[in-house]
Amino acid sequence: MRRRSSASVGVLAGLGLLSGCSPASLSLSAVWLGTDGQPVVAVRPCGDDRATHLSITSWVEDAYIEDKSGEMVPNPSSTASPGQVDTRWWVGNGVEIARTTFPLFSPPSVWHTQKTGPQRLLPGRSYSLHFVGARQGWHPYDGYLGFSAADLASLRPGQVWADGRAMSLGEFEKLAEDSC
Repeated sequence: MRRRSSASVGVLAGLGLLSGCSPASLSLSAVWLGTDGQPVVAVRPCGDDRATHLSITSWVEDAYIEDKSGEMVPNPSSTASPGQVDTRWWVGNGVEIARTTFPLFSPPSVWHTQKTGPQRLLPGRSYSLHFVGARQGWHPYDGYLGFSAADLASLRPGQVWADGRAMSLGEFEKLAEDSC
């Protein structure tokens, strides 16, 4: 009986840690190449929610590897050159973003973005777009999108990259709606 009680306590403690530690990560962003060849992104916070802390980050694809514990650590055999500047931009504090679509490297000026590194899509780099969504009276959630230049180059006309795969814009809109 004591073993069963100890196991039950351990399982409940583990579930508590897993359920309350981090916000849900939802598929609420898509990216594609516009008619001018430049990346365009759609951000779809849930319902009337507003996104905050929107940011884009890039890194050389082999710059980091996952260690045995699952943490991302610098890759000692990376082709990244020392001091190489990664692409980054992030939205200024206090800015709340509704459902929107915009050129990835030219966000609206009213967002007061801060930028570092090259503001263009480059081969051999991984990109991530991230934002936090805050539901009134609910726990916040993360909107996350990962992609590369190769992912976007593989898209057929009318397709977008979302949730780690190619799909139509309509499929993405349904995915985002269902994610909420």
